[in-house]
Formats: sequence, structure tokens, C-alpha cells
Amino acid sequence: MERDQLIDLTRRALKLARDKTTDLAPAERRVDAQAYTSAERHDQDRAMVMASPQLVGYASELPGPGAYCTKTVMGRSILLTRTADGSVKAFNNVCLHRQSQVATGCGSAKRFTCPYHAWTYDNTGRLVGVPGREGFPSAAIASAAKPGAAGRRQSSAAIASAAKPGAAGRRQSSAAIKADGLTELPAAEFAGFLWIAMDPGTPLDVAAHLGPLADELDSWGIGRWSPLGEKVLDCPINWKLAVDTFSENYHFATVHQQTFATIARSNCTVFDAFGPHHRLIFPLNTILGLDEVPEEQWDPFQNMVVIYALFPNIVLSVTIANGELFRIYPGDRPGRSSTVHQNSTPLDLSDESVAAGAQAVFEYAHATVRDEDYRLVEGLQTNLESGARDHLLFGRNEPGLQHRHNAWAQALARDWPSIGRQHRH
Repeated sequence: MERDQLIDLTRRALKLARDKTTDLAPAERRVDAQAYTSAERHDQDRAMVMASPQLVGYASELPGPGAYCTKTVMGRSILLTRTADGSVKAFNNVCLHRQSQVATGCGSAKRFTCPYHAWTYDNTGRLVGVPGREGFPSAAIASAAKPGAAGRRQSSAAIASAAKPGAAGRRQSSAAIKADGLTELPAAEFAGFLWIAMDPGTPLDVAAHLGPLADELDSWGIGRWSPLGEKVLDCPINWKLAVDTFSENYHFATVHQQTFATIARSNCTVFDAFGPHHRLIFPLNTILGLDEVPEEQWDPFQNMVVIYALFPNIVLSVTIANGELFRIYPGDRPGRSSTVHQNSTPLDLSDESVAAGAQAVFEYAHATVRDEDYRLVEGLQTNLESGARDHLLFGRNEPGLQHRHNAWAQALARDWPSIGRQHRH
């Protein structure tokens, strides 16, 4: 982000802090309690997430050719690789033989050997080795495959040469398996992050998805900072309740009285929408000190946290030394969700004390979300499921919260009209 823009956002945040107020939505908004408990809505939420471009990690997690990492998205294991030409590829992490995962964790490898029967794949996804080859006469390994054949799917009775031209990417029955490689998913490295589409036949246009926010996200460089790992929270809360906790700071003074509220102001937020996405600025408690400092000497990042909400299920938090990523997924029922929490830093992790400090900050943030935010909203989920009240109320002082739900409602109304009508008010 350019300094002029940072200064402008700091001016806005300072004025709100000085006036002891916050950016406001035009009106209050009621949300149906069934949005968090309905099985029908839950199915539509899962479909909405699955159909959207998915940010799954930092580009720095694949630092060079031969690097790989595995991710879990709504119960599906995904393998990402960086090939010899530097491009990023993604695959369902599922062996063609008996569906074992062929890779775990992250690292560097040119070959992936299934731990069950040693079927082997290269990092472009091609099948390159089958022990007991005589038992699988129809299997096409890479050395015998025609150029460009990788990625086709065919019936199990004709895995290799029987595929018709143009069959690549075509959907087939559940009995079908891919001819000579792992099922490839659309993948891209964009704005410093790794992106995939969950459906092999779905185009992936991240630039169109992000719109005017793309350049701003890229300018931070957080996707190229050093990754600090992943922590997972599987919780008895609806995924939207999890997302809601990141959508306002009205709760800081009560929920985070001894943690985040000692650092950042409560009920004070700069809000800007970018289509279905939005940005929040949370001023730090130090910001009022800028009244005594000339603007040319301002250091904006010492005085605010930047939060991005990316449709439909991603939260990014940017500070002077951390680039946090929260990937929030619906679970197997309305009252379950999974949050994958990652962090990256621009600090030099070759210094052991610096690395230990960065990990300590990561653990502090994770523990706060786990023990304060998510533990509290477990009670909300219980109340919602009890049916005691039929709606929730979002205030004018919660514009980010309102925007998230408006964006979801608009998507549902567009793609699933009967559901959208139920949740637009």
C-alpha cells in the first residue's frame, strides 16, 4: 500500500478515535437465527464455499522448484507443488489405486510414492511407477503416455489409450479414475498467495475475484514473508459465527479485556467495502499520540491493524510484524466448523531468538482466538440451536459484520434464490 493511502487511512482512524466513534452502517440489520442452524442453509453454504476461489496458503510455502505442501479444505486433502519451471500445480491428494494420500506435510520432492502400494507420481502429477505392473494392464504410466495426455480422466476399464480427444477435464461417473496422473485442480499464484478451485472443471480467475483489492493485497508482500506454520481449530460453532468474530472490534473491551483490548481500541473501526470483500482498520491505543506528531513523521503501522475479509471464508490480518491468515470452513453439520490459522513474518528467522519471539506471538494470537472468541461463541451456538429467539441484531457500529452477511445473502439469492429470499432481511 502506498504511503499516501496509509496516511489517509491513519487520518480517518485518528479522527474516529479522537471523536470516540466508529464508521457506521446506514441502519441496524436483523439476521435469521436459522442462518446458523438450518441444515438446508448449511448445505448451500458448503456449496458456496466449494464454488469460490480458495486462498489456501502463502506463496512462500513453495519457496522454489521441487517444493510441495499439503492442505485440507473441507475434508479434502490437496497437494500443491512448484514444478521445474516455477509454476504452481494442485491435485487431489488421492492415489489412483486405493485412494491413499500420496504426500503429507510440506517439503521438497520430485517424486511422491504412495505409502500403501508404492504407486509413484512426479511433481506434475503424472503416474511414473506401478509395482506389479502386470496386475494393471490398463494403467498408463508417464513413459508410455502421449504428450499432453496428463490430466485426462477415463473409465476404469480403459484407463489409458481409449480416451477420446477432448475428454480432458470432462466429468464422469464416480467409478471413473484419471488415466495417468493425480486429478489436477486449477491453481494459481496471485497477490503473493496460493489459490485453487475445488472443481477440476471450474475456471480460476483470481484477478476477477479480488477486483480492485488485488493490487493492494499484493503490495503488502505478506504472502512472500516467512511462514510460521499452521494451527487448526475444530469447534462446535457454525462457520459464520467463527467469521463473525473477526468482523468487528465492538467486543474487544469485554471479551478481550486482558488481551487485545490492551493493544487496540474497542468499538472504533474504519470500514471500506470492495464488492463482496471488505477492509477494516483497527486503531491501536497509541494512535491519539499522533496528534503531537507531524504527519511526515507518522509511522502508520505502529498505530493500526489492517483486517481483510475475502469472500466467502478468508480473513487476513496485517501488522508490522505479522501476516495472519484464517481459512474458515463449514463442518459436516451446521454446528461444526474448522479454522486453519496460519502466520507469516518479515523478520529474519535465522536468528533463533527472533524465531522464538515470532512463534510466541503466533501462539498468543491463536490462544486468544481459541480461548476467548471461539469459547464464548460456543454458547451462542447453543442458544441459537435452542430456538429461544428467532433472530440476531447487528448494530450500525458493526458495518463489517453487516457487509459479510449481505455478501453471503446476495450470493445465495443469485445462485440459490429460495435460500436467498429467506436470509436477505
